[in-house]
Amino acid sequence: MPRTTDTTVLDTLIERIPDRAFGPGTSAYEAGRLVFLGPGDPEVVVRPTSADELAQAVRVAVEHGSPIAVRSGGHGGLPAAEGVVIDLSGLDEITVGDGDLVTVGAGAHWGDVAAALAPHGLGITSGDTRDVGVGGLTLGGGIGWLARTHGLTVDILREAELVTATGEIVTVNAESHPDLFWAIRGGGGNYGIVTRFTFQAAPVGDLVGGHIHFDTSDVGAVLRAWRDVTVASPDTLNSTLMVMPPFGPEMPGGPQLGVALLGTEDELRALLAPLLDLPSVTEVSLGPVAYGDLLESAPPGKPPFRFVGGNGFAPELSDELLGACVEALDSGIPTMVLLRALGGAFTRVASDATPIAHRDAQALVVVNGILPGDATDAQAASALLDLVGPLEFTTGRYSNFTQEYGDDVLAEIYPPATLERLRRIKAEVDPGDVFRGAHHIAPA
Repeated sequence: MPRTTDTTVLDTLIERIPDRAFGPGTSAYEAGRLVFLGPGDPEVVVRPTSADELAQAVRVAVEHGSPIAVRSGGHGGLPAAEGVVIDLSGLDEITVGDGDLVTVGAGAHWGDVAAALAPHGLGITSGDTRDVGVGGLTLGGGIGWLARTHGLTVDILREAELVTATGEIVTVNAESHPDLFWAIRGGGGNYGIVTRFTFQAAPVGDLVGGHIHFDTSDVGAVLRAWRDVTVASPDTLNSTLMVMPPFGPEMPGGPQLGVALLGTEDELRALLAPLLDLPSVTEVSLGPVAYGDLLESAPPGKPPFRFVGGNGFAPELSDELLGACVEALDSGIPTMVLLRALGGAFTRVASDATPIAHRDAQALVVVNGILPGDATDAQAASALLDLVGPLEFTTGRYSNFTQEYGDDVLAEIYPPATLERLRRIKAEVDPGDVFRGAHHIAPA
């Protein structure tokens, strides 16, 4: 219950956890309120360095009735306009065990994880960029490199420590609090604040990969060849095909394929032969690669564009779907189409094993029109009509790539039975709805 005192939440937090709570005008406050989509204006930023300090922050926020927002890497999500921002950047320790288990603080970044695992020849299915926070990506599912080989980030999660809405610190896994463990593997930050994750890493010493670039002379042929290669290839081949619009003479646009294979370069070139033989190939860069080198640096700050589009899981990479992608690219609006290869280990997980239920997908399809930053809602809505064709061949949405919010969007991310179970668990562990993830799941 909220307090009946005039003491501010900032004052109380400074008293309870000195040197961990920061108000406006401090450098820690300015850093903690920034996210990829812009700055927020919270009452206080808390930067805990332990689970106990984080639990204290949660208890104080609940006492004052202050909204809680969590900042992991700051790469995505909504700016916190008020309340308490809990900045997890102080919880970034990475510990590699004797075997293949690695414990990662929720405030670490994936580039740091890759660097810590490199001397051990290990890797973890992670985000595409070094700067993405471990916590946010994991709780949303974790589609990334090696998803075909080892599954999503949540599929290799073995345990987590989190702070509940009552300020209790609990360890969740398949035996301890199994329902809560199920919910956090795709249910977002709606159930508590995770302080650390334990993942099962995998050997990545024999990794080859790189890029192939194509011109725009026959995009449809590139899409079809990529589809044929993906469907016929072993789980050890992972790839993302992105078709970009031109951005001036130095960035002419066209299909760009990123690949990674656990194997040899000869094996990789043999698998990719249908693509390498296309006359539209302009550049080939393939060879041995470190897992960390697959990760890219995110562009700094908020993009100067407005993106409009969507994403969905494609159960089949049909000619009709690929044709719709070509039509979207020809809509007259600068458009990006991304096809992330799934299948493999991703599909060998039961649809009810995690909240990520669309496990029959062969690919994740993302279509984004790129509009000027000052485009109006009416212009965005009009542009969207020309872009949704590929999404008619998909089901669901991937929450980490979805920047639209509301109950209708939530119903697309989760099938009815999955969402019902998520809401039941929410009612058990957070009936007061203290934690409201970007895609908010209300208690049943």
